Amino acid sequence: MKNVRKIATGAALLTVAFSLMGCTSKESITKSTKQEEAQKEIKIELTFLQNECNRLINKDEDMEKTFQSYKNDFNLLSTSVNSTAKFNKMNNDELEIGINNLEKDVDKLNGEEALKAYTKYTSPKTIYKVTMMENLRSVVDATDRNDKSIDFFYDHLHSSQKEINRDIKPTVNDIKNGPVYKLSIVKDELQKHRDAFSKEQLEQLETATKGFDYSLDTKLKTIRSYENKNIVKNPYTSNNYDYEEEEKYNGARTYLTDFESNLGVAKPEY
Repeated sequence: MKNVRKIATGAALLTVAFSLMGCTSKESITKSTKQEEAQKEIKIELTFLQNECNRLINKDEDMEKTFQSYKNDFNLLSTSVNSTAKFNKMNNDELEIGINNLEKDVDKLNGEEALKAYTKYTSPKTIYKVTMMENLRSVVDATDRNDKSIDFFYDHLHSSQKEINRDIKPTVNDIKNGPVYKLSIVKDELQKHRDAFSKEQLEQLETATKGFDYSLDTKLKTIRSYENKNIVKNPYTSNNYDYEEEEKYNGARTYLTDFESNLGVAKPEY
């Protein structure tokens, strides 16, 4: 009986041991599979960037908007793999050097590093910080009440109508080429990466961009309204001030503050 009990005990121990080995083996296979998939996905993204780089270099037309999108895609992958590859402007030499250096850094990744990089690459925090945050914060500053539309009014209190008309177009262009353009890039990036964000995060960002959009549009309309008028009316008096603009702007900042706070990238002065 003792021998039977010993055999039974030994069999039980062997069963547990083999079971543990099986679990360990499955975990190793799962981890290895994830690492291989991560390496494949990163290589796919790199190939896309290489193709886009060639398209940028070989195009003769204005590719500014395409470049901004490419720059964000490039910086997102570069940041995720901890690459030093960077470029600042649409220069063919810089583009070629940047993509070649990024390729070298991607090729150096082992499985574990690739999985870590891909996790970072698909993180909403990384995506927001790399592709949207700088432009969106610039838009916040530009849509504050201390902006070009107020400056325009006070700068032209004693100007002639000719001087007012002359300065409207360049002021409008400054806003359109500055915050309006930057906000359009943010909206493009948000659309591109919408699946990376939760439903709540997406709603917060979309509501914020709509509020800033409305604020910028109102400022443009205010400046344009000065054209061919005998008197420039102060749009910020109780009779003329657009309270809906202020409400939407404050709401947009609140949504953005909540989003950035939850993401862990909140700007203190918000």
